[in-house]
Amino acid sequence: MKKIYLFIVALLPLLLCVSVLRAQDPNFSQFYFKELYYNPAFTGVNPGLRGTISDRHLWVNVPGEYGTQSIAFDYYDDKFAQGGFGAHMTRNTQGQNFLNTFNGGLTYAKQIRILPDFMIQIGAGAQYVYKTIDYGGLTFTDQYDPRFGAIYETEFVAPEDGVGSKGAFDYSAGMIVRFNIRETPVKYIAANTFGIAFHHLSEPDFSWLDDGNEAPLPMKMVIHGYSMVRINRSGFHNRFFLLTPGFLYENQAESQYLFKGEEAGAKTLSFGLNAVIPSKISFVSSLYIGAWMRKQYWKREQLADYIEDIKKKSFDSMIFTLGYIKYSKNKNNKELYRFLYNYDMTISAAGLSTGGSHEVTLSFEIHDLALPGRNARKSAVPHPNDKFFK
Repeated sequence: MKKIYLFIVALLPLLLCVSVLRAQDPNFSQFYFKELYYNPAFTGVNPGLRGTISDRHLWVNVPGEYGTQSIAFDYYDDKFAQGGFGAHMTRNTQGQNFLNTFNGGLTYAKQIRILPDFMIQIGAGAQYVYKTIDYGGLTFTDQYDPRFGAIYETEFVAPEDGVGSKGAFDYSAGMIVRFNIRETPVKYIAANTFGIAFHHLSEPDFSWLDDGNEAPLPMKMVIHGYSMVRINRSGFHNRFFLLTPGFLYENQAESQYLFKGEEAGAKTLSFGLNAVIPSKISFVSSLYIGAWMRKQYWKREQLADYIEDIKKKSFDSMIFTLGYIKYSKNKNNKELYRFLYNYDMTISAAGLSTGGSHEVTLSFEIHDLALPGRNARKSAVPHPNDKFFK
């Protein structure tokens, strides 16, 4: 086991150098609460103001820091520029802080109301991506002796301060569909949201070497779905609970082939289920409990391989979710606060010795919050919590 662990530690710098050449986006386990990160069309999808702060740490037992932090806000007022506006920032760190990525941007989305319980929202985003690399923390192949290891000086010429940096503008676009299902004209039993988004439309170049070869940030396609289904049971507080199944499919560096996979790249499939259980505790409206699975490919794979792996229960991570929701309302608006914790248990070849991954999210929503001097927006498709937590 110790030899395997040392092998993983030794292999990580090589894997990270590969990611420098063909960078991939970091993943979040709580993707259903990182909506602006995955699809700009979510901007302003709920009435009023909302914000989310997340902190994720990957493989905590492996030396170095492998983490991602994000913060996002969005707001919708139907009399304010006829759309929803959002802002987000993300920081990703790999290794001993030798590779850092910062990005920040703005998003906009327009809602198309079709029926009282059906709407489409189209959004776009622009962001600036800034990457830095500390060459002082890297060892190159020409420094190694087959017998004695890294004993030579490299011929690579690094900047005087030992740090390289690159920045570029990047763009994304997406669409979501939200529809509610009613059991009766006044009783909602399900709220559903599905969408698709394309990121890195311009595929900016992030090559670190001046050798004429480009290293574009590859385009990424995201397909996602998430539902809230009310289950009536007399044994629960308020006589019901919610089941929230969902899925996320990411395809980077081969979006043009969708599921076919003629080119090598990164494909990630996550799916699972949360249970939202109403609570009798005064400061907790509901408890959040969930279990999810994730499978990631870094090579050519066909859709049939996904299906076969699922049948064989071959996955990379099993994800456990625990948290709570506080929901309240007053004369002017409704407020919702969430705290969620995820533990990703590594079940791939890397093993439990990596320590798994930890992710924490804090979020708030103030529904129907209007700008001073304006009336609160009345949503064509009511926010699910407005109906389920009355």
